[in-house]
Amino acid sequence: MKGRWRSLVAAIALVGCGHAAIAEESSKGDLTMMIGLDYSSGEYGSDKETRTWVVPVIAKYERGPMTWKASIPWIRTTGPGDVIGVGPDRIPAEGSENETRTESGIGDLVLSAGYAAVQNRYLLLDVIAKVKVPTADEDRALGTGKTDFSLQLDAATLVKGVTVFGTVGKKKYGDPDGRDYRDPYYGSIGVGRRAVPSTFVGASYDWRDNVTRTGDEIRELMLFASHRLAERMKLQAYLIRGFSDNSPDIGGGLILSHTY
Repeated sequence: MKGRWRSLVAAIALVGCGHAAIAEESSKGDLTMMIGLDYSSGEYGSDKETRTWVVPVIAKYERGPMTWKASIPWIRTTGPGDVIGVGPDRIPAEGSENETRTESGIGDLVLSAGYAAVQNRYLLLDVIAKVKVPTADEDRALGTGKTDFSLQLDAATLVKGVTVFGTVGKKKYGDPDGRDYRDPYYGSIGVGRRAVPSTFVGASYDWRDNVTRTGDEIRELMLFASHRLAERMKLQAYLIRGFSDNSPDIGGGLILSHTY
């Protein structure tokens, strides 16, 4: 799920912004803390199912046109050793051991910095750079043990009360010994709108090119909702359905956020 909650948080932030946020500047000096719970299961091109629980902790700080984020998950996964990592960063490892096992521990730390290049009544456009710090244990198949870099563009606009948003980016994977990962392009497109004054709902379709020679693309549909519990507190929920060998058969989760 590592990566999915960052996409979800960004999507809901864009969907939930409404006309006012597109017309106004970013909030000044806001700190948002988030914690979530995610479950997913799938075979990911293997002969056996992998079931994964993830508890992400995310911090986001916004000041003027800049947004900084840091996220780190706790992971518990049961499945074959030929699946490395979790979420959109999951990689089927060619030639790895296929024995089922359960592993748990801290995942990779992801840091990002975003700049609102365009912010007006008609368009939001953010330029975002990310770095994955390899804090996950590669011996437990919780990560690759290498540093990754990403550069992406996030955009959103309003069309007759419906927010249309999307992402396009490219990722540079660090190569563990004996492996040569491709550097894939990725993207998403989605829509959302206010269902009632305190709740936003939407859907997005996510895609990422294959990373290994024999691996598959990622193709996933996400349905999500964001409900405002209080002035500065939101509960976000989502469901995932995968459509490729490298996507989960099914997944879902919750994220609770509070802005200070």
